Amino acid sequence: MRQPAAAEQRGDGRNIVLIGPMGSGKSTVGAALARRLHRPHVDSDHFFVARHGSIPEYFSLHGEDAFRAEERSIVAELLDSPRPSVISLGGGAVLSADTRGLLRDQLVIMLDLTEDQAALRLGDGSSRPILGAHPVQAWKRIYAEREQIYRDCADIVMSPDDAHIDVRVDHIVRALNTTSRRDPSV
Repeated sequence: MRQPAAAEQRGDGRNIVLIGPMGSGKSTVGAALARRLHRPHVDSDHFFVARHGSIPEYFSLHGEDAFRAEERSIVAELLDSPRPSVISLGGGAVLSADTRGLLRDQLVIMLDLTEDQAALRLGDGSSRPILGAHPVQAWKRIYAEREQIYRDCADIVMSPDDAHIDVRVDHIVRALNTTSRRDPSV
């Protein structure tokens, strides 16, 4: 296994946190980026499922408020890891002011996408309980409500024009070598 170049180890010892709307590829890009940087990758939604079971079932039994409270707790736990990691957050994790406060000490990357890209990736939305019966319309509304929060949290914003995983990872690695805190738009 090749050793990571010094440039690829950037991130200043902080976690690299991927945020953005549902369907933006946070889990997939996060895993690929972690492999490239030789860091662990953790997905907050996968962590939630391992601990509590299905997110749609949890939503159904406990409601969104209970889900968001547990999500905040999980994100805080993941960010507190002693080893810098690549962490993919669920689309709504940034709704918590507490979580946004914790993100200030991390390197945060927003993965953006277009409505058309979202429509292709979301399918019928059945695995995403917040989308309901009309996933694309719900996605558009949710994105409009959250877009500014994502952008305000992000150090780097990845354009939806570069949606291929390898291209996004390459851009992120380059940005890690050249960007300073709160210098967005790659």
